Amino acid sequence: MKWIKKLLGRKEDSSEKTDFKEISFEDLPTWLDTRSQKISSGVEKDVSGLLREFEVSLSALNESNKRLAEARVEGNFDIRAVKRAKSNRENVTKQVTTLIDKIKVQENKDFRALESFYATATQNLDTCLENMNRSFRYTRVVFPEESKEVSESLASLGKVFNELREVILVNKKEMDAIEAAYSDINEVEELFASIAANELELESRNQKIQVLKTETSDASQALEDFRKGTAWQNLQRLQAEITEAEEKLSKAEAGLSSLILPLSGHLSRIKKLHESGRYTLKPEIKKQLDICLEDPTKVDPSFLPELQKIFEDNTLDMQTQKKEKALLQVKAAISGFLERKKEYLEALQEFGTKKAEIESSDTGKLTELEHKEAELLSRISLLEEDAQDSKKKLAALREELEQRKEKLLASISLIGSDIKINFGL
Repeated sequence: MKWIKKLLGRKEDSSEKTDFKEISFEDLPTWLDTRSQKISSGVEKDVSGLLREFEVSLSALNESNKRLAEARVEGNFDIRAVKRAKSNRENVTKQVTTLIDKIKVQENKDFRALESFYATATQNLDTCLENMNRSFRYTRVVFPEESKEVSESLASLGKVFNELREVILVNKKEMDAIEAAYSDINEVEELFASIAANELELESRNQKIQVLKTETSDASQALEDFRKGTAWQNLQRLQAEITEAEEKLSKAEAGLSSLILPLSGHLSRIKKLHESGRYTLKPEIKKQLDICLEDPTKVDPSFLPELQKIFEDNTLDMQTQKKEKALLQVKAAISGFLERKKEYLEALQEFGTKKAEIESSDTGKLTELEHKEAELLSRISLLEEDAQDSKKKLAALREELEQRKEKLLASISLIGSDIKINFGL
């Protein structure tokens, strides 16, 4: 469009230019104060004449109300109509007096004070008219002139209120926008402060995370160095040796127990016979029998020959076939028991020696380093979770800030369409 006008030699219409006035966010309250004061001053100037008219109308209403209250009946009226008119006149004058008392103009004449005055006054006027309407119909029949004066005074007062309403409505939209802008400014300032505080908090957490990561790296390096050292190598060797010794002990224990376990059923039979009194065992033999049933590795070698004698005893109540089988098992146990017992005891001693060595080795340093590394990693994890929550909160605050900015801009556009706000961010 501009190049067409230049081609035709036309000048650009000044009305097409849009010159924006930029106001910093910090200066916005001052600018709004100025606009508000300007509106209030203009409104106060505009309504000064109306308020004088209001005082005149109010005074006239007061005088006409007094005349109605003091009026005498003139003319011939039915006595019942006169009586009804007088009783209703009291209500009319009472309602008007109440109205006059309630709608005094206050000294404060700024926009909001006038708006409040108008709202209260018109509400009181409506209440007055509603409460006196029915009574007025009876009053004006007997007191026509005085009632007419009251009616005209009320109408005059209503006319002043209507004109005051027009002045208020002309400026209300901008004044509402100014108040909304004040509220929006407070919200934006609070959001700015919240965002700044949360950014500092997030930065502090990130710094702590970096410090902890450095400490963790040092702790991990110390742990790695320890594991490459002699103490760690010795510990690893001992752990391997104790595992081997444990397996050897387990194998020796199984070998020794395998000689005794086949006899467990026969031993249980002998124990029951003893407990029932059908066969008598010597106390030391009974004790060895119990040990044999509970833990075969602790059996005394001397018990097996005694056990052989028991199975050979004809008084033992046991089937011949089972006795023969038991004797074979006992003889097999006797022949191999000493060797396997020796293997077991040697394996047990070796396991005990290795266990004592590993318990006496310095594993405290390893535990300390592992604990420190784990603790640092845990603290980092918690801080990273907090940092993530802070980021989400910041994102929500920034989104809310943009919404508040848009709301503030919308309010400002109602006050001045050529205003731009520099938020300084």
